[in-house]
Amino acid sequence: MRALFTASNWPGHWFCMVPLGWALQAAGHEVRVACPPEQADRVSAAGLVPVPALTSPDMMLMARLGNYVDAVLGRRTLPGMPLHPITGEPVARLDEFDLATEGPRIGERIADGLRRSFDAAVEVARAWRPDLILNDMTAEEGQLAAEVLGVPAVHCTPGLYGTVEPPDGPDLGPADPTGAFPRYGLGEWDRGRIRHVLDPTPASVPLPFGDAARLPVRYLPYNGPGELPEWAVGRGDRPRVTVIWGSSVAPAPALHTAVRTATESGAEVVLTVTPEHAEALGELPDGVRVLHQFPLHLLLATSDAIIHHGSGNSLMTAAAAGVPQVALANNDDQIPVSRRLAATGAVLALPALEASADDVAGAVKTVLHDDAPRAAARRLRAEIESQPAPADLVPALEQLATGGR
Repeated sequence: MRALFTASNWPGHWFCMVPLGWALQAAGHEVRVACPPEQADRVSAAGLVPVPALTSPDMMLMARLGNYVDAVLGRRTLPGMPLHPITGEPVARLDEFDLATEGPRIGERIADGLRRSFDAAVEVARAWRPDLILNDMTAEEGQLAAEVLGVPAVHCTPGLYGTVEPPDGPDLGPADPTGAFPRYGLGEWDRGRIRHVLDPTPASVPLPFGDAARLPVRYLPYNGPGELPEWAVGRGDRPRVTVIWGSSVAPAPALHTAVRTATESGAEVVLTVTPEHAEALGELPDGVRVLHQFPLHLLLATSDAIIHHGSGNSLMTAAAAGVPQVALANNDDQIPVSRRLAATGAVLALPALEASADDVAGAVKTVLHDDAPRAAARRLRAEIESQPAPADLVPALEQLATGGR
């Protein structure tokens, strides 16, 4: 069987597909990953074969542009001035970037890239003739290619995201912003047409999938390659708290409070952030160990708690490790997905920009000292481990590929 994956320009969206790629290869199937050139090295490092043909937009550029628009319109809730959409550097004044002129130009470049990306996915599929196409949740080029070729498509999520979200759910973005499906004579596209979803979310957290058939799979964390330092192999004399802050979200004041509370509680704190965010955090309490963009799953086996920004990957990686969590969510995606897992009791979810210092400190102390979050985290891990491993799912995918849509 030939399986074609389509990956977006955001590793956090396609990392969840890597263990399935390994499982398919181990079963003797051919696997290729159509991706933007910026992701080719990461795909290779994961042990899969990239086809760098897509031109998905730069997600960081889109995030910075959105933040700038909010600032100009007076809707910005993040502290400080926004970053320059092009350079990523802090600005002193909002007129340093000509939003009225440059905004539409950036939008057109993004739209042009998306049009070419959808066409490229179809071209790759026509040339390679896969039996099955799997896409990450924002690489819907794969859905188009599958419909053009008449082969089954599988929508893959990192967990906690549905396919037909309600207005108060996470924002999935426009389904087909360039009208690619009508261009190929397939009518208007919406996510209600998704028929198969590979979903690692624990069954106790129901999600809106519309008419799609859910294929449950065990969440096996992959956050990129890395070396495990000797100090992280086992536990130390003190509780270890891992703190991770995503590359797309500026450090919030709540992060300072959380780190300070953890150290004052006697914990060993391991902070993994980008170099830029480490600099923005300024002086940290003594004894905080700083790592730059370290694979999260390598740290959690010996961690007693985690503090993070509420991303789906952080939530699910910690859930699979059975670690209680404090989620300091920042945006319209992170807040609803954090609340979904908070319902299990394993996560204390707070809006990072609204929570008081006392709220943040109280949450950190709770996951460090109370039995309830730890017990809930263990139950969540057991639930995840009860789902089929990616290798166990291969026969079902083989049957799907031979049996049609």
